[in-house]
Amino acid sequence: MITLSPSERLIYGFFKKNTRFKILRKELKKYYKFKAFYNFTRFMEALLFHPPQLILYYYPKYPEGIEYFLKDIKKRFNLVRLPICLIVDEIDFKLLLKESDFADDFIVLSETIEDVILRIEYAFKRIERISDNNPLTGLPGNTSIYQALKSVINSSKPYAVAYVDLDNFKAYNDYYGFAKGDEILRNVSRILTNTITEYSKEDHFIGHIGGDDFVFIVPLDKMKNICEEIIKRFNLLVPGFVNSEDLEKGYFVCKDRQGNLKKFSLPSISIAVIPVYKGKFKHVGEIAERAAEVKKVVKKLSGSNYFIDRRR
Repeated sequence: MITLSPSERLIYGFFKKNTRFKILRKELKKYYKFKAFYNFTRFMEALLFHPPQLILYYYPKYPEGIEYFLKDIKKRFNLVRLPICLIVDEIDFKLLLKESDFADDFIVLSETIEDVILRIEYAFKRIERISDNNPLTGLPGNTSIYQALKSVINSSKPYAVAYVDLDNFKAYNDYYGFAKGDEILRNVSRILTNTITEYSKEDHFIGHIGGDDFVFIVPLDKMKNICEEIIKRFNLLVPGFVNSEDLEKGYFVCKDRQGNLKKFSLPSISIAVIPVYKGKFKHVGEIAERAAEVKKVVKKLSGSNYFIDRRR
């Protein structure tokens, strides 16, 4: 028996009119907003004017249609991230391998409704991860960050939320180039991932807000050691990302936002830490506001630092 809660996700099915598909349509309507189409033209009209969140396409009914849709319409109308599950009568290895560049999964018509639901849910989860993850670092993005923050707000266990960014990163990018900037961001993500995983095992979250802004969440009692280790590892990283002359001077010269030449300190890392207890915050936005205030404090300090907000 399926225990999945009803979802508002919209699914389109391009089906054949027979008893098997009638049963499948009836079952799917119990769990999703589901609409079946039996005419390809009407299916395409609905798709273009009111795109769903997933498509179930019965391949044998109109193979030419899926070729046209996947290789042309999906690209031209910004539907690249729309997951598509092909429905087939039986496993045809060569066919499914050929379509794997465009389709996201397949369902054999003889599968049970439980199997079909699992395929659909896995396709949804897969596309959510792909859509949310930062393309540079692979870390979860803003949707996942929001959910993680909501979770700690409601947790009975005390956590700490840390906002991380690099000091003088824009100037570093301008002076050393974007490729070098991307490389240092990837290395920061590795430092965060490796350090936090070592110190907090499975009880943690790491996200990439964008640019040089990261966030991580760990149990409150582990935060101090983690911050100190992150800073230690980052400082060891810096010499590999600046030339020897700048390293010796301790700064580099670059134009500021007003176009004036200015001395900038070598890259450093700032970590603003916000302890979170049950009942302390009511909304994710309150944590972000508090973090912005703490960031101003920690970024005034020279070099790499962390600062823990002690306010209740």
